Amino acid sequence: MSESVLIRSADLSDADAVTGLLIELDCGVELADVEARLARLVDRPSDRVFVADVGGEVVGLLGMHLAPLLHRDSFARITAFNVTEAHRGRGYGEAEAWALANGCTQIELNSGDHHRAAHGFYERMGYREDDRRFVKEDFE
Repeated sequence: MSESVLIRSADLSDADAVTGLLIELDCGVELADVEARLARLVDRPSDRVFVADVGGEVVGLLGMHLAPLLHRDSFARITAFNVTEAHRGRGYGEAEAWALANGCTQIELNSGDHHRAAHGFYERMGYREDDRRFVKEDFE
C-alpha cells in the first residue's frame, strides 16, 4: 500500500525541498532566493505554493497565482510544477479546486519546449496549447 499524500500550503521550513524541486526544473535557483520568495508569498491571499508531502518528505510543488483581469474573468497561472519521478501520476490536483474557489474560470501555465513529457501530461489533464508568449527582460 502506498503512503498517503498530504497536499498543503508550503511554509518557510519547506525551502530546501522546494529549492531542490525547482533545480530539477532547470530553474537555476539558490536556497536564499527561494527562502526570500517563499517569505514574500506564503501570506498573500492571491498566491499559493502547494507542496505534496508523503510521510514528512516534500515530493512535489505547485506555485499558483491568481490574476484578476479587466477584460475577462479572472484566471490562475501555474508558475512552477514538479513532482519527483517516483511520485508522479498519483493525482496531486488540489490546486484546481483552489483556483475555482477563488473565482477563476481558467488556469494557464507555461512550459518550456525542453519539457516535452510534461506537455503530454498537461494535455492528458485537459490543457491545450494556446497563444504565444512574449517576454522582455533587463529593462529599465
